[in-house]
Amino acid sequence: MASSGCDGAATATHPRALLPFTCDSLRIPDELAEEIAVEEALVAGPAGKIWRVEVGWDGDGAFLGRGWPAFAAACGARAGWLLVLHHRGRGVLTVKAFDDTRCLTELGAQTAAPAVEATTNYKGASRKPQFISVFPTKSMGKLIPARFVQNYIPKEHLNNHMTIVSGSLGKVCPIELEINRSNVFFAGGWSQFMAFHGITEADALLLRYEGNMVFTVKVFGPDGCQRESMHKDGRMQRNEQGITLTDTERQQDIPFASSKKCKSKNNSPSADVQRRQKGSVISSKKSNKSSKANCAYDLGPPAWLTKKMNASMMTKHHLSLPRHFCNAIGFQKPCMITLQDSMGGTRSWQVRGLHYNNGSCQLGSGWKKVCQDIGLKFGDVITLKIIKTTLWDVIVART
Repeated sequence: MASSGCDGAATATHPRALLPFTCDSLRIPDELAEEIAVEEALVAGPAGKIWRVEVGWDGDGAFLGRGWPAFAAACGARAGWLLVLHHRGRGVLTVKAFDDTRCLTELGAQTAAPAVEATTNYKGASRKPQFISVFPTKSMGKLIPARFVQNYIPKEHLNNHMTIVSGSLGKVCPIELEINRSNVFFAGGWSQFMAFHGITEADALLLRYEGNMVFTVKVFGPDGCQRESMHKDGRMQRNEQGITLTDTERQQDIPFASSKKCKSKNNSPSADVQRRQKGSVISSKKSNKSSKANCAYDLGPPAWLTKKMNASMMTKHHLSLPRHFCNAIGFQKPCMITLQDSMGGTRSWQVRGLHYNNGSCQLGSGWKKVCQDIGLKFGDVITLKIIKTTLWDVIVART
């Protein structure tokens, strides 16, 4: 993974690099060595011990040399493991080790073990659970390691078949989970997430579990350096199915689908959703005088809609919904909608669904209580997963 450069590194001052472990010396990207800018780095090892390690150069580029074998022996890493080096400034390097299951493991452990005990409360954890997805693989980064699932994700959360993934640009995407026997995969929405961030089979991903079915993702290029998304203008390119996503088009101006695609033989709302092309997503930004409300939705199956809470949405007693989305799921006239806590809770709320003649749709009476009971705050991302027209799951990603 060594390289003569590191285009598009995530940060200019404190870069990270994802590298295969070697015990005698470690090849590092030239940019990382240039950022360290000293002949001897201070590498933080097990139990907080600091190791002095040579930063050298030869005809093949930069490497960590003298002192590295001693550090390697102390940290307990093995062939086939991966390391993430993070330059903290002033020549100080911290190291994360990922074992042959690609899960984060403690440095200095005699045997591979989870870095954090299995729990859903990570506030006191020094390192949150993480794993590496390396391409190319047949699953194209979809597979969540079985050991990771077993240690960190409660079964009741898996039963919701939905997770939230946040990328380097702050783009938050609900992703459908597919469970095949003991394997768990990122499914619906995953290919769109990868396309938006310009992720290819030459890249590797570091996924950190924030708890409550929320993941954050860092992308590493083939040279081992962390990079940002290729699409910094907030646009998704057209994929092979002809689907285009953009954050700059206004919701009311976006053509959704032709009437032929919207109709079904039996005119059933559920059948209508089933027949729509999977992965058809629209992301929009609707402006008003006080704030901007981000909204994205997918007609699935399953159908879902996500919104990022802003000041206006917190003070109003209703939640506006895209009319195309509401029509597609069968919400075409005023009705009572049951919102239920999908994260293992037993709470549910009755909310009045409003569908006006001018085409606008809202969640009205009852929405304020949902916000209060869940404790929604500015910046939180709420996802509504449609079970049926009048029954929706509520998933919240905290900021």
